[in-house]
Amino acid sequence: MRNVRIFFEKKDIAKYISHLDLMRCFSRAIKRAGISIWYTEGFNPRPFMTFSLPLSLGTESFCESVDVRITDEMTDEEIVKRLNGVMPTGIVVTSASEPVHKADEIRWARFIITLETNDKQEVLESVKNKISASEIIVEKQGKKGRKKVLKQIDIKGDISSYELCECENGVKLTVVLSAGMRNNINPTLLLDAVTSDVKELIEAVDIVKEKMYLEDMSEFC
Repeated sequence: MRNVRIFFEKKDIAKYISHLDLMRCFSRAIKRAGISIWYTEGFNPRPFMTFSLPLSLGTESFCESVDVRITDEMTDEEIVKRLNGVMPTGIVVTSASEPVHKADEIRWARFIITLETNDKQEVLESVKNKISASEIIVEKQGKKGRKKVLKQIDIKGDISSYELCECENGVKLTVVLSAGMRNNINPTLLLDAVTSDVKELIEAVDIVKEKMYLEDMSEFC
């Protein structure tokens, strides 16, 4: 038995698959692919699967991963081949290998956000002014005792770096945000804050998670 980390892309129509449905999808795909994995013990055994970081609904990703325990001698290349033969449209397995880092070591994620607009310069300048301000206040759900409440927080310190530029169909924002089990910033929180003055000029938004990083900005693998 050995641990295997499977990296995959989740894009196009698959970005609307919820995390719970994604877990079911992988469980069924592994079974259809004829890959023998370890099941948890106890009253209700389940296939052992651990996803590195749940992805927000509607966000695409090039760097999702799930850990499984293989109980046979199948090679990593065979695992990739078999899974891609049974995956639904939009989910593509890119690699399989022994895990190097633990999922709780993830600290940052890089997102590419495209704002489709015909008013490129106005949107660019507005977003630039908002994101370069000394603080970026957003409302984030938290807890007060057992109650869920909305809290106002400053996420300026949760931005490691960013780049803004015009692109063919609008404005592109590439940003590295806090991510992981300790502090996970949804890019839509930042987006709502920095586009508040030009929302009516933005026709569509596309968000892609490109990479995940450790504290020292080395790539999660």
